[in-house]
Amino acid sequence: MVRVLVAVLLMGAAVGWCATPRQLERARGLKTRQSAAATAKQQAYAEWWHALQAAIVEIHKGGAGGYSTQDAAHDALSAAFVWNERLRLPVFNARGARPSFCSGAVYAAVLSGLIRWDARHRQRCISEEAWQALLPTRVADGVGAWGCANANGPGFAVLVHRLGAGVSFTDWRRARPADVMKIWWTDKIGRSERGHLVILVRDEGESVRVWSSNVGGDGEPGGFGFKTVAKKDIKRVVFTRITNPAAFNNAPRIGEDAWLGELLQRDVSWEECARRCGIAR
Repeated sequence: MVRVLVAVLLMGAAVGWCATPRQLERARGLKTRQSAAATAKQQAYAEWWHALQAAIVEIHKGGAGGYSTQDAAHDALSAAFVWNERLRLPVFNARGARPSFCSGAVYAAVLSGLIRWDARHRQRCISEEAWQALLPTRVADGVGAWGCANANGPGFAVLVHRLGAGVSFTDWRRARPADVMKIWWTDKIGRSERGHLVILVRDEGESVRVWSSNVGGDGEPGGFGFKTVAKKDIKRVVFTRITNPAAFNNAPRIGEDAWLGELLQRDVSWEECARRCGIAR
């Protein structure tokens, strides 16, 4: 069984000024609302991370499975999600998604986690139309949800931003387990880039423990698995946190993102990349 850390942040606030009774009462009310909001965020985070962990555990039951970016890997990913007419939602065959590649692994884990997350609600949040729009198929970069997530550059971050499903940022101090990380090994973004898409498991100080589909080596099999990455080797990174899974219901509105579709042919600046991800300057 794969063991993955779950972290829930403790949040609080303090009132530290000399105030009138009325001001104190207002402050107590504000603090109560802030505390309730913080608790709701913690619960939402824990619920999503739990669903994502379960998806990763299920994927690992079939072994690493090999790493590949060839057509067979893309076809395996598409075939692993089968539409169930009785349930009116997709069913993920985790053992079938092999061989694999990094963006496909992360997307499979997120979609499988989303299926689990949605099933926990008495009234489903994701419509049949949205599920159909989310399923990975053989499409060009920038076309639909999967075409965005699979694109060069910050494809997954752009998708989440356009869906309204979460936030992206670059500050290591804000990162926590379940964040999706787009890693760049060089300064190039787009056509000339070298990068990796992973899910953060644990920050270990000088390095990070991540999960994805990884190239084999050093005695490790290629495919699904955990990997330790030295921070010094990471040139740039965008963290993407899913804070509103229900917004994946907006998938039918995604359409085509021409900017992401062009990143196979051209490089772009970091400033443009950050803007497309919705990262505040």
